[in-house]
Amino acid sequence: MTINEALIDPELQRVLWACLTYWNTEPNPLDGRAVCYSWVARCYKDRFGGTFHQSRLQHLARLGVLAKADTSRGENRRYYRISDPAQLAEFLKDCNPELVPPRNTNSPMAVSTPRSR
Repeated sequence: MTINEALIDPELQRVLWACLTYWNTEPNPLDGRAVCYSWVARCYKDRFGGTFHQSRLQHLARLGVLAKADTSRGENRRYYRISDPAQLAEFLKDCNPELVPPRNTNSPMAVSTPRSR
């Protein structure tokens, strides 16, 4: 995954935060995890209010941060994997410490978070 200048966009950072937050709640092994717009949008709305256009996930996939995942689940959803969750968590921490996703003690990718506002 290449974190490039396009990810300086604060909205993309918030979308990535929501992706990683949902990712960390998945009970599946890392290679079986996926996110889709409706799941990520709930995390985004809970934290930031509002929503974002689902094309933002496609944009992140074009940048290499997300990768298209198995689409055989149906329901006309596009599923994505996070290419490198640990690197993404570090990137978000470096950009804005408040964007570190909540910790999931059941996840091998658990990360710490500062106290909520």
